[in-house]
Amino acid sequence: MLDLKLDIDSVPLAREISDIQRKQIPFALVLAQTRLARDRIKPGIAEVVGKRLDRPTPTTMRSLFYQSATKSRGAKVWFKDSWTTGIPADTYLQQAVQGGARPHKRFEKSLIAHGLMKAGQYAVPNADLLNQYGNVSRGVMTRILSGLGAAESKRGHKANATDSKRSKRKGNAERYFVGTIGDDTGVWERKARKQVAPVFLYTEGAPQYRVILPFFKIGENIAKAHGQAELANALREAILTAK
Repeated sequence: MLDLKLDIDSVPLAREISDIQRKQIPFALVLAQTRLARDRIKPGIAEVVGKRLDRPTPTTMRSLFYQSATKSRGAKVWFKDSWTTGIPADTYLQQAVQGGARPHKRFEKSLIAHGLMKAGQYAVPNADLLNQYGNVSRGVMTRILSGLGAAESKRGHKANATDSKRSKRKGNAERYFVGTIGDDTGVWERKARKQVAPVFLYTEGAPQYRVILPFFKIGENIAKAHGQAELANALREAILTAK
């Protein structure tokens, strides 16, 4: 989360106004910080997200928010840190913002919890599974976990494949399995004519990411470039509209 604060003493106009006009400074600070967050930093970071992330989803592009300033706190810009369902952007964008090792995803945690993958391993998807945004859809992952008997059960709903006729018609229990073929261990899919294809292959050690979205640096640079101009405009507007 980027917390914005501006320095009124650095604005030349602030040194020339009267004591009566100085009463407008708190209002000018609130106005300038809010405009800087809303009109400069939020769209500026969103532009970088669209350019640097690989095929960001519409949800990711809509995940950036700002909070207006008040007299008691500065304006803020941040990625949404909670969803009704699913993983919030503030969580899944951490590797892009900070770099470093990727933590286990929910899919991998389910595999580990059911003894289908070692704790130090990570599951890398086959390129054929990726959608237009470069991700494996939640539906595909649920189908795989169901076939492996590792799907989560919520609110009385059992997502794992069973011996029921309906479940057998889906065929997920026969379709997916974990094993080693040749030198590769992972999740495999049974195809027609007794062929198999890798779905997820296991790797040892966490994937490492470089910083591709320096969120805080981008925000700070935009604030440096436009902060004083926004503050000067807000102060001038506050003085002209003072009653």
